[in-house]
Amino acid sequence: MDGAKNESAEARESYKDVSSQKNGAKVLFATDDFFAVAENLLKEEEPEWNENYTEYGKWMDGWETRRKRIDGHDWAIIALSDPCELRSIHLDTAFFTGNFAPRFSVQAAHLVDDPKPIQDRRNKMGTAATDVELEKARELKSEDWDEIIPMTSLRSGHAETRKHVFEIANPRTYSHVRLNIYPDGGIARLRIFGSESTGRQLLLRSECVAFSNAHYGSPEVLLEASPSKGMHDGWETARKTERPWKIDLDDSGFIKAYGEEWAILRLETDVCIDDIQVDTTHFKGNCPDSVKIEAKLSNDEKLHSSDDSWITVLPKTKLVANRSNGLTSRNVVATKQPVNHIKVTIEPDGGLARIRIFGSKCRH
Repeated sequence: MDGAKNESAEARESYKDVSSQKNGAKVLFATDDFFAVAENLLKEEEPEWNENYTEYGKWMDGWETRRKRIDGHDWAIIALSDPCELRSIHLDTAFFTGNFAPRFSVQAAHLVDDPKPIQDRRNKMGTAATDVELEKARELKSEDWDEIIPMTSLRSGHAETRKHVFEIANPRTYSHVRLNIYPDGGIARLRIFGSESTGRQLLLRSECVAFSNAHYGSPEVLLEASPSKGMHDGWETARKTERPWKIDLDDSGFIKAYGEEWAILRLETDVCIDDIQVDTTHFKGNCPDSVKIEAKLSNDEKLHSSDDSWITVLPKTKLVANRSNGLTSRNVVATKQPVNHIKVTIEPDGGLARIRIFGSKCRH
């Protein structure tokens, strides 16, 4: 592990940190968050020392579980910011001197579909997974995922021993990891670096160039990498005043249209779209009935929603409320030509937390 600081700097320059919360990574499940929550693992900031105590014990900037008094060991499942070839994993036990996890291992998998919600991540100390949440987590069979780092010893969080760097011998593409600690204890930070690929990548930046309605929240935030913090951190329209006195459904189960809302976003680069996820988190009683997404390549400063040159990427699809991916079916039509704008249309109104556009460089 000698020279860990230099290797860490090199990894930051060469590869993408796919475990960063700011880049879109998130904790899906943790067995225990008693002293400090697992979300701290994904912070980009360096760990801090704080003299204070919480109602549960010493304040620690990392993930720290209670002393194990039941069968098993602690573990967490993390969704990476986007699938990529994993190259190196860095662990930091900073300030965990008498309470660091003595051993750990990492497993990984490439999941085609987002897992169903496992746990209400309360981001609250003093909590542990319920029996129901444990059962949901076991449905992923994460104990059978590829072992990319076997059980390995960790050192204390003193300045000279806190940094741990592990290179991945046979890089493969993964989307989720399981961090195991044996049997309990704390880790300050987890950094997972992956190779920047010309293949499928998550587009993180965009500019909203036009929209029909943004009464409660702007569509500007739709492609933000960070998870939505609440309904205020998403695109939400006003209720349509012309809605009928009685709502009817058509033969396909969609609301019979009485209007729509739309937003046009300029993407950060020209890409061929491979996949789309629509995040409805926090939108429970105000989720749209359906969503449709179209795309086009244009250098025009002003685009019109009624322009017939838009191509359909996601046909009109029913949505489920309060889901990290609320699409009820995977019917994305990959674009064979590059595009740099998307038009998001919701019926009849409501709110979305995030839209994740996965794209790749087009081959001609």
